[in-house]
Amino acid sequence: MLTLSFALFSSPSFADQKWDAFVAKMEQRAKIKEVGLPIIEALRQSAPQGSEEELWLMTKRGETKSRAAAAVALVDRMFPEGDPSRWEEVSGFIPKRSVQPRQLLAVDALFSAVASMRELPDGVWGSAYLLDRFGKSAMGRLKFIDDIPAELRAVLDKVIEETQLSGDWSSSVIRGRMPMLPLYRGYITRNHADSEAMQYLDGYGSLSGNGRYAWDRDRNYIYEIIDNSFDNRRIVFD
Repeated sequence: MLTLSFALFSSPSFADQKWDAFVAKMEQRAKIKEVGLPIIEALRQSAPQGSEEELWLMTKRGETKSRAAAAVALVDRMFPEGDPSRWEEVSGFIPKRSVQPRQLLAVDALFSAVASMRELPDGVWGSAYLLDRFGKSAMGRLKFIDDIPAELRAVLDKVIEETQLSGDWSSSVIRGRMPMLPLYRGYITRNHADSEAMQYLDGYGSLSGNGRYAWDRDRNYIYEIIDNSFDNRRIVFD
């Protein structure tokens, strides 16, 4: 049996199949870049002006092309060198606002670009291009793809189906809602944050294993952590 298995897997036909699959994968990756990048470049030519917050608001209203252009502009501005895989380098909070992390604003802008571009002619290739860039971050896939809102999961499934985007884009947890940028909701004890599997953020608003803030991904709120000596329940000051 072992001899037979070795013969099958080392046969020319099996090798040819592996080679054909490899070539098909490379051709698909090339098409994503060749078709997707010009779509993004065209949107850059019509990119609107504004602050990070103003651009983010533009991604939520108006016609599809203007939303996509605002989202691409925000991706270029917020991620170092416009590279979504470097999302961990984004930190801080939106100026003049309550506690809203720039890191989550940037990631939401990325997914807004993916969703809106998919609605444009050939825009799905631009969506795949940005996802391919983001997917180079294993931690990014773990934090934002493995644990994902149903609305975004549906968008990713369509992009992957239409472009045959390679890589592991599977999800094990479906929860939360879009937009991904949470609203500040007051205070919470660490015990309560742990009991509801909230995501911690550090004092700079960056995702962390522990920290000063907790992101309630199910309800899309962000809380400040207070000492566990308080009652183990959510304590909100609106």
